[in-house]
Amino acid sequence: MIASLKLFFVFILLMSYGTCASDLVRYNISKEFIDPKQDYYIALLRLALNKSRDKYGAYQLSENSFDHTPQGRTLEILEQGKLLDVHWSMTSIKREKSLATVYVPLLKGLMGARLFLIHKDTEERLSLLTSPAQLMSFTLGSGIDWPDTSIYEKNGFVVVTSVASLLPNMLEEKRFELFPRALHEPWTELQSMESAVVESKFAFCYPAAMYFFVNKNNNRLKERLTYGLNKAIEDGSFDKLFFNHPITREAIARAKFEDRKALKLQNPNLSGHTRDILFNPKYTWQPIHQCISPN
Repeated sequence: MIASLKLFFVFILLMSYGTCASDLVRYNISKEFIDPKQDYYIALLRLALNKSRDKYGAYQLSENSFDHTPQGRTLEILEQGKLLDVHWSMTSIKREKSLATVYVPLLKGLMGARLFLIHKDTEERLSLLTSPAQLMSFTLGSGIDWPDTSIYEKNGFVVVTSVASLLPNMLEEKRFELFPRALHEPWTELQSMESAVVESKFAFCYPAAMYFFVNKNNNRLKERLTYGLNKAIEDGSFDKLFFNHPITREAIARAKFEDRKALKLQNPNLSGHTRDILFNPKYTWQPIHQCISPN
């Protein structure tokens, strides 16, 4: 009888723990270098976690700050699984192998649409170009550990690399000529640059996805985020956030991507699975889908 009562109370305790326990989700945020783009990813992370409450229960979001830490090092911290549970980043085959990937493009392929920050002194020379193929004669600036860097190099561009925080100053010092930026990126960056402008006629276009990555051992979080994001796509709340969040809404309006002449680049860093996802209009912004789809 006593043994039966003990088992009963253990069962009650376990049930209570399962009911009250919540998933701890730690993410990286920059506090010293304020980046308005972070707000979109955090809002999307919260949306996915909220949408998955019905299946996975409560959650607790916690921010950790790794200022002065390059993107590649942040992903190594995530791979170690001690200080971070999730991080958003542009994908590559290498990253999909070393981390568990939530295969839902957070920006609907927007990372593959690139405008150019340029020095004002370069503006006149670029205005004389008639074809985006002529951009091949210009040098690019890109992050030393960004997947984009190898994309540009493998497409034949000369690329000057450095840590991300130094690239705006390097552009203003004319150490390279074109600084490719995703549609949502240049507008806030211009505010701290004195001699830069956004080039007005051309763009790059290549298949690229921004994903949530988690530690390989955290299958529960991977499945939870995948479930939550797909549920948000199905009920329309994903698109509602994407098209109405100030960062993405203003980027699409200001970039006028559809009016630009785009140079289509190959992305050799893309896994077959990601390529298939980006070719699916369910996951991709229509102008990007049209640009990257095989002719």
